[in-house]
Amino acid sequence: MASSAEEEKKDISLLDGAEWTLLSASSNEKKLQERLNVYLCPILLKAGSPHVRVRNKVISVCGNINKLIQSPTIVLPVASLLDQFKETDSPLIKHFDLIYIQHSVGRLERYEQQQLVPKALKNIRTGSSASLSQLFNVVLRMLPTIKIPSRGSKEDATFREAMGLSHPEDAKYVAEWLGKLLLLPANASADKPAPGLTEADISFLTLAGKKDTWNPSAGGLNLPETRILAANFLASGAFTDLERFIPALYAASSTDYRISGIGEDLLKRTSVSLEDKTLVSKLYDAHSKLQPPYRIRILGMLSKSEIATTFTNEVLAVFKRNVDLEKKVESQDPTCMDIDQRPTGPKSSGLEQTKLHRALFEFINWVARIGPSKTDFNSIGVNLIHMLRQFIHSQGWPRPHQQSLDDSVLRSRAYETIGILAKGTKMDDHRRSGLAAWLFQSLSEDPTPDVVVNIDSALSSVSTLFKPPHNDFRVELELQSILISYMLLGNETDEKVVRSTRHAVAKWANNCLPFSDVTARWINIIAVAGRLDERNDVVEEGYKGLDPWTYHVNDDEDKSKDLPEWPAMVDVFFKTGRATRKSTEEGGMDIDAHPLFRNYPGDMIQAFPIAVDYCKKIFFLTALADSFVFDAGWQQRLEALVQSDLETRQAIRNYHVQFTRDDALLFTDLLTAAFEGMLRDDAPKIIEPCARSFVDLASFSSKVILAFLAPRSRELLPLIKSNKKELRTLGAKALGILAAHPSHPAKELDDVTASLIDITKNLKTAVGAELNAVEGAFLALAHLASRLVYYSKTGAADRAAKIASVFPTLEEVASAASVVSTQETLFEAWSQLWTAGLGEKDQGSLIQSFVDPLVVHAKKGNEKAIAALGRLALSLPSDGSWGETLEKMLAQLYALYELKQVEVHFAVGEAIAAAVARWDAEVVQLTVDVESAGREYWAPRRAAQLVAVLEKLLADCKTTKPSLLKASGIWLFCLIQRCSHLEEVQSRLRLCQVAFMRLLSARDELVQETASRGLALVYEKGDAGLKSDLTKDLVASFTGSGPQIKVEEETELFDAGALPTGDGKSITSYKDIVSLANEVGDPSLVYKFMSLATNAATWSTRSAFGRFGLSNILSSSEVDPKLYPKLYRYRFDPNTNVQRSMNDIWKALVKDPNAVLETQFDNIMNDLLKSILGREWRVREASCSAIAELISGRPFPKYEKYYKDIWAAAVKVADDVKATVRNAAGKLCMALSTTLVRQLEDSGSSATAKSMMNEALPFLLSDKGIESSADDVKYFCVSTVVKICKRGGSALKPYIPTLMVHLLGLLSTIEPEAINYYYQRVGEANRDKLDKLRANAVSQGPLGEAIEDCLRNVDAEVMDQLVPKLSETIKTAIGMPSKIGCGRAIWSLSTKHGINFEKHAPTFLNLMEKHTLDRNDEVSQGYARATAYLLRVAPDAAKQRFIEKFINLYLESDTDARRQKVANVVLALSKISPDHFNALETLLVPFSFLGKHDTDEYTQKAFKEVWDTHAGTHLSVTKYLKEIVSLADKTLSTAQWALKHGGALTVADAAESVAGTKTITHHVNVEHVKTLWPVYDKALILKTFPGKEKLLEPFPKFVELSKELLEKDDKLVAAYKKVAIREAKRNNDVYRPHAFECLRRVATAWDGFGDMLPDIKTIVAPYLDVEEEDKDGDAMDVDTPASSSKDSRGLDLKTVTKWKALETLSKGYNRGNMSKNPLSTLKEVITAIESIDPKFKPAQVFTAKPYITRPEFDVIRKTYWYECAKDILEAAAVAGAAGSDAVPIIRWFLSTLDLDAEDTGLESQRIARAKAVKGAIQLGKITAEGVEFKTTELGKDVEGLVTGSIEKERSLDVQKEWKESLKLLG
Repeated sequence: MASSAEEEKKDISLLDGAEWTLLSASSNEKKLQERLNVYLCPILLKAGSPHVRVRNKVISVCGNINKLIQSPTIVLPVASLLDQFKETDSPLIKHFDLIYIQHSVGRLERYEQQQLVPKALKNIRTGSSASLSQLFNVVLRMLPTIKIPSRGSKEDATFREAMGLSHPEDAKYVAEWLGKLLLLPANASADKPAPGLTEADISFLTLAGKKDTWNPSAGGLNLPETRILAANFLASGAFTDLERFIPALYAASSTDYRISGIGEDLLKRTSVSLEDKTLVSKLYDAHSKLQPPYRIRILGMLSKSEIATTFTNEVLAVFKRNVDLEKKVESQDPTCMDIDQRPTGPKSSGLEQTKLHRALFEFINWVARIGPSKTDFNSIGVNLIHMLRQFIHSQGWPRPHQQSLDDSVLRSRAYETIGILAKGTKMDDHRRSGLAAWLFQSLSEDPTPDVVVNIDSALSSVSTLFKPPHNDFRVELELQSILISYMLLGNETDEKVVRSTRHAVAKWANNCLPFSDVTARWINIIAVAGRLDERNDVVEEGYKGLDPWTYHVNDDEDKSKDLPEWPAMVDVFFKTGRATRKSTEEGGMDIDAHPLFRNYPGDMIQAFPIAVDYCKKIFFLTALADSFVFDAGWQQRLEALVQSDLETRQAIRNYHVQFTRDDALLFTDLLTAAFEGMLRDDAPKIIEPCARSFVDLASFSSKVILAFLAPRSRELLPLIKSNKKELRTLGAKALGILAAHPSHPAKELDDVTASLIDITKNLKTAVGAELNAVEGAFLALAHLASRLVYYSKTGAADRAAKIASVFPTLEEVASAASVVSTQETLFEAWSQLWTAGLGEKDQGSLIQSFVDPLVVHAKKGNEKAIAALGRLALSLPSDGSWGETLEKMLAQLYALYELKQVEVHFAVGEAIAAAVARWDAEVVQLTVDVESAGREYWAPRRAAQLVAVLEKLLADCKTTKPSLLKASGIWLFCLIQRCSHLEEVQSRLRLCQVAFMRLLSARDELVQETASRGLALVYEKGDAGLKSDLTKDLVASFTGSGPQIKVEEETELFDAGALPTGDGKSITSYKDIVSLANEVGDPSLVYKFMSLATNAATWSTRSAFGRFGLSNILSSSEVDPKLYPKLYRYRFDPNTNVQRSMNDIWKALVKDPNAVLETQFDNIMNDLLKSILGREWRVREASCSAIAELISGRPFPKYEKYYKDIWAAAVKVADDVKATVRNAAGKLCMALSTTLVRQLEDSGSSATAKSMMNEALPFLLSDKGIESSADDVKYFCVSTVVKICKRGGSALKPYIPTLMVHLLGLLSTIEPEAINYYYQRVGEANRDKLDKLRANAVSQGPLGEAIEDCLRNVDAEVMDQLVPKLSETIKTAIGMPSKIGCGRAIWSLSTKHGINFEKHAPTFLNLMEKHTLDRNDEVSQGYARATAYLLRVAPDAAKQRFIEKFINLYLESDTDARRQKVANVVLALSKISPDHFNALETLLVPFSFLGKHDTDEYTQKAFKEVWDTHAGTHLSVTKYLKEIVSLADKTLSTAQWALKHGGALTVADAAESVAGTKTITHHVNVEHVKTLWPVYDKALILKTFPGKEKLLEPFPKFVELSKELLEKDDKLVAAYKKVAIREAKRNNDVYRPHAFECLRRVATAWDGFGDMLPDIKTIVAPYLDVEEEDKDGDAMDVDTPASSSKDSRGLDLKTVTKWKALETLSKGYNRGNMSKNPLSTLKEVITAIESIDPKFKPAQVFTAKPYITRPEFDVIRKTYWYECAKDILEAAAVAGAAGSDAVPIIRWFLSTLDLDAEDTGLESQRIARAKAVKGAIQLGKITAEGVEFKTTELGKDVEGLVTGSIEKERSLDVQKEWKESLKLLG
């Protein structure tokens, strides 16, 4: 206890002593400062004492200290106080420490504050909130002193530690509060909450609410400036990206662009992952508190984070925070709460709200796209959709209240987002259907065009929710109802509807309903033809839905591919009307209309034939369901099968037989619909398609179904009489089917027949429409008669024969000169009759009546005539008596082989088949299109004739005649195709196979295809042995051992015209070739043409090979390995047909392509490398593509040994003579390049990448690569090398030296020749522009980038190898681009590899001494910049030597160009390496001062820029005056006048600067004058030159500076005086006015010069003597130019010279004399002026008229003299002149002022005159000697003059001056 009391007493005593010590020094601030530094911290330390008295004493002492430290000069020991604050735990000590820290921290020097910042920031996070807030405020006060290093520098890397923020928590703490500072508003306080800040935050930042914390005028901080400093500090290396991310976000959202720019830059460069859950949570939290600008920025960030989409509750809160869904009236209270009880803040502006909503929808859109895959999205998806719909409704739905652009954009985004959300959200059926209906209504009624796209997009997305199949049939029904209603919406009259929804509906029907859905197909039919003016996209979508291939090709397993049920379709389309219930209910139906048309009111009738045809096709497809395979051309294939394939037709008939009763009824309805459609006269467009559908359907109908339509056959007569041929044909077929029906009553049949016969009676006289009716009647009768036979009705044969008897013979028709159409109709009609066995068979007249007319037309290629000829042969009896006739007819058919039309030969083939096989031929059996009850009409084949035909055709297939060969092949194919089931054909299939094999070598592609089809057919029908033989033969043919061309003398090798000889003939046969060879005298032509023919045959074989099923033949055979290389190459043949064929064969032969290519790789590659250089261009081109494909995706070791050979071959072929080969080679080269580059990208340093580089680069860099003479090859290789350099990385190192040499050389060689052409033809100015473009191309081009990429990978080892090659390249480089590239290479090495390059820098500096002087300016500047970078790493000695060398170059230069190059170097060093420039400033600053006075404009400008950057002031000149004088002296000593003049100007400027320092320092440095004068004198001695007047301007000032020296040195006085007089005597007209001015100023600068007026008069008198001037006469006849003097006022040089002479004479008086005796001095001046006049008499000096009032001086008086007179008179008045002698003097001056003149000049001149009069009055008042001047005679005269001038003057300003003069008179 005692010790405690003693300790307390001791502390009190110590405090008393310290207090006394401080108080005793209160009167001496210096001592007080020292003692505070010692005692303050110990005193405050006692505040931590446990004794209350001690603590109170400390408080008392502190009170006294506070009084002592009020002086602004007192600075407390802040560093010690801060250390104590950090070390103590006592709150009281901390409190006082902070008080005194805050007191003096602002008084510290900047460097002291800078040192304190790390101390303050270290462990700043620890302590109480109150103390930390004050400490943070102290840190903010010191922010301006922090020097933030440049980004990426070494200092930046260590800045965090240097700032004391090495502990992450400290940095995080500071960053967090700096971020909050960015949110602090200017007027923040506890009662005014700030968004994003709590009350505690505001209290912290405002020091517990102190008002002056942020009031600069009260000693507080400037908040805006502090924010900027804080943002810059955050951007430094003191903080990591994560620590400053949130503050950077605040900064980027600031309204202060200075802060937002920093923030945006930080966000752009940040490496923070937005997938950090903690960070995302902070962003959501900040979003909930901050104002719209910040929320916009935060939403942008959240829109980049996938994990942000998992915060489901926050996502909903974000939407609610930013959108007022209920449109409530917001309170003006800024603290009003939203639905989540958070402050919403003040309402944002319209533009800001639009931006906010846009950002919100971007975010929600992001959530919609990403969210479903990241979380259970269903929890928020429905709510978001609902809120978005509410948002749209708030704008007005379906029509918006306003349609501004911003509102439309938001509305569009909302719809789009709804679609995306719906796609990823599971909704119940009711919600899905409701959303779909809502979107359809929006689409139909929203009038905004820009929104429609997004609504449509939303509909597409929502459609995925209705993907079939539907588990609940009610969903399907509801969906059908929606779609039907909106599909028919356009048919209704509704003002609300602004847009058709048919396209969207059709699309939904296709996507959301299964293909089997009948309603969907009905919608498609309406889309296709429901309107006349339907849009193409709707029609296209409708056709798409009707096409089952659409559903098969998409291969969607979830979507049913079942066909719709055709009975249901018939029921919906034609019976129930359910599909268009809405239409029929409202629009009704025509009473007379058939019920089948109830669904097709108005324009919709156009859809009727579409519906009928589609039902027909589905009926056929249903019947063929087991055998029909869908593909892209299924419709054409189905039609072909139905019309020409017996098996297909039989399958359909079999299906028809299995009809149920309901099916039969509905089929009847379909048939009736087609029948009714073709009878609709009011809709002509539907007749033909309905008629075609009816004929197709009726041909498969049973007699039972057709029975009810048979009685209506008479209704078809209008069709038969139609003017359209197609309708007549279809009507005849329909009538034949119905009228010949067994159930048709005989009487009605006879009536129909009679009607038709009546029509035919007009054959010979009918024309036009009547003739068309006749043709239709004949055709109908033919069909009727033949169908009567086919129905096998009792008695039908006789009736049919009777009908046939009415037909005229073909001879009769031909002789009657009937039109061709009539003849063709009869050909067709007789064909029908002959096929049924009708018509008379008179062997005697048959040939003449029928055969000959048919042959005539057959030879013309008439297919109907040919077919009729075959059917006529079919009808001939089988007995032997008709054999000769048959042979004649067959001979006529054989004779048609010369016809060129290919299609005709197929008709001939079918005719031959019909003639010999008769009803056993399938082509004949296809004629029957009714249900036949018997086969009485069936005529069996003629076996002998069939065999004979086969033998003939097989024999003709061996012929060498191309036309016969082609015809025989096609006929043989037709015969096998139609009769392959017959024994006679079966037994000869082997022979047919041989024939087709031979035909494969034919040159005609159609023959090849026919042969291929025939081979496939033979293979299909043959036995196992035949199939094996066929396979072997085909493979042998392919590998070269197959059938060869047999050449005989008449063998036709080429088609006529294929090889023209030039005289209208052409080579076709072997005989022609021999003849031509003999004529030319070149036997080798025989072999050349034979080789050409063989080659063509070979290629034709290849192109025909493998088509139409041959791949199936090969797939079952053993494959010779030798086949693989050939076959693989042919897969890439230039001919697309060959490609397709070979790919088919490859697929058939090679079941496992990967395994085959793996095992056969070497064989294939060797073959390709051999073939790629072959003779045939096809082979070369195919080989290129094959190699590219072969190596694609394969590991490099697999083809490493071929890699170099591949490159060599590819590049060689890239210069091929054929363009397509070059293209293929280019693709191969590109593949090689891409593979190499990709390998380098993926694993640049791997062994594979290095191996590829080792193989490829040497070749690419060789003379076959980038040095190739072929431009294409060169450019490709260069491109590849550039890519390698970009991706090569460390693998490039061994090649960098070599690469650099080549790349630098390429910069010139690859430059387009056009540049050189233009360069030689443009002017110098344009050359400079062109050079700049070329230089930019080097720096920005790919080669420049490649060089940089190479240099990026240089290390010490590579550097040693690179330097010798680079230096040699610099020495030898010729082209400008290469030189520019060399300079850039030096830059790069100096900046990026300074350590390794440092030792080589002196070598390159030596090189730069020469190359910076290159005559090309761009090259010189490039090397100058390179030198500037070099000097960064060069040793000091080398730098010193280099600069001295260039200074000497300048001083020794003999041309402007040399000095320009030197200027380039100095300027580049100044800009690029300013620090190194400063290190050499003693040399460079004086040198730049000298250079900026160079006479060359470019050099002057460059040096001036350097001077202004590094010096620029008068003090800088005086600092380096000795060096400047030394350099100037050297230039004045040279022989070059340009250098002399530049040195002289330098001295003059130096003199001006020495004079200028006096105004700054108020002191004259005599040593500077002494140093400067000798060289200044030397400069002034120079002869006059343009600009020498600049030397005179500072001379008078220099004289004033020399007063101290002049007073001591008479020689100097004489020298100065001599210089002034000498320069005034110079005989240079331009220079003379400046010299006179200088003489005047020198005479008045120092009184010690004495009276120089006599000398002045002697010099200037000749230029004032007007009489002497007149004597010169024509001496001045030439116009003198205007003076360049700034005081010339636009006058000519002669007048200015005269004025300067007068001014010098009038003002050149001694100022000392004027102050002593002004009147005497004035008299001397007047006398000197008057004495100029040769007639001057001293006694008349004041009585005569003044000399200068002569007219010759009028301009001078007005322009200058008035002001000059004013100055002289005022000077005399100031001197206090007295005496009566003043009166004549004053009168003299007044006489020179033109007071009585009318024209007194400009207003400014009149003002000057008035002021001169005022000066005269002042002088007069002084000299009045006690008499009032106004009363004197002179005064009265003056008063009169002034009064008169006032009256005459109109200018108020001039009147003011005159009135002041009058006032001065008194």
